[in-house]
Amino acid sequence: MKKRSFLLLPLAGALALSGCGGSGSDTTEGSADAGAAQEQSAPATAALSTEQATAIVTKLAGDSSGAQIMDGDTIAASLPQAKKLIEQMEIKPEKCAEFVSQQGSWDIEGINMAVAVLMDEATMASTSYSVAGYEDTAKLDKITEQAKNKDLQGCDSFSMAVSGQEVEASAKILDASSDADLTYATSSAMKMNGTEVPGGSYQMQGLVGNNAVSVAMTGTGSKSEADVLKKLTDELNKAVAEVKAVAK
Repeated sequence: MKKRSFLLLPLAGALALSGCGGSGSDTTEGSADAGAAQEQSAPATAALSTEQATAIVTKLAGDSSGAQIMDGDTIAASLPQAKKLIEQMEIKPEKCAEFVSQQGSWDIEGINMAVAVLMDEATMASTSYSVAGYEDTAKLDKITEQAKNKDLQGCDSFSMAVSGQEVEASAKILDASSDADLTYATSSAMKMNGTEVPGGSYQMQGLVGNNAVSVAMTGTGSKSEADVLKKLTDELNKAVAEVKAVAK
């Protein structure tokens, strides 16, 4: 299970930006009203091309020699494997399996995206950057709605089983703001076979005109939620600045 999870790690941000697999990032209805999603009025920014998105995530990854860069074609080729893994999972309660199935359209046509993943092999902590330009505005409207109206239909906590491994997952919305037009952040915790996975995971996403950016961190160790959120905000603001500079 762990090996498969790390293999599919680069897809996590991409799926979130495309509106696929969103169930792991949402929570109960009304959370957005508490300030988790922050919206600013701004002129529309043109959709990035795949080449521009790839250049941005490469720059955000910096000088890390171990960074894994995935462009749109690579992501699209990897989606069938991710979909197969989801289909092999036994998700409880049953209504949550239905919800995940409804969310997973696995359709990224009209979305120009790229992902960069930095992995610390010693600690297995990771940071990922995802950037997507939306030529298909209907899909952009979908993730905008998800950011504003959080409703997991009671599935903010559920379990998954595959290949003899049992995983319990829970998620919550965090108060967040950034330089993006619309910002929202989540944290999630997991237990594998009853043992808590240390560090948990955090993700912050922002919409910038016809583009979306995301920064995710896993295995954050003993860092406080406030410290992780500050780091995510700093990194997301860097991504937003790059998008605004490139997308005209």
